[in-house]
Amino acid sequence: MKITLCIDGKESMEIGHSDLSIIVSCFNDDSRHSRLFFGLFDHPASEVRSAVAIMTSMPIETLEHLAHDSSIEVVRQVANNNRALKLFDASLIQEMIKRDVSVAGDIAENLGWIGESEREEVIHVLLQHTDPKVVETAQGFKSNL
Repeated sequence: MKITLCIDGKESMEIGHSDLSIIVSCFNDDSRHSRLFFGLFDHPASEVRSAVAIMTSMPIETLEHLAHDSSIEVVRQVANNNRALKLFDASLIQEMIKRDVSVAGDIAENLGWIGESEREEVIHVLLQHTDPKVVETAQGFKSNL
């Protein structure tokens, strides 16, 4: 995928994936930029997909796609996307938890974002996790309810 920056239609240069991920991170996360973000959700560089995965203005279908990404860093960004966690069903969140302990930890820290109807089921899964920190975080959230 080739990305270029063009100024007044005269000067242009190709932007590498590292610079592109920084540029994406600098944009405000609102619907004005969602077409740009959407155009990058399947970029070959995981660092670009990571920058897109945290954007709450992405369509829910795109966030669901990114939740299954081959890069754990992309999945972690989705686990830190409050809109995604609010709209995902419990089964998708459970799949994410099973992917990696770092994702499980992020989800445990963000339990407040998960929809109320899904939260109990997710907490139950987190409390069964093998990592004690994940379990402690979920227990701490549950005890504060």
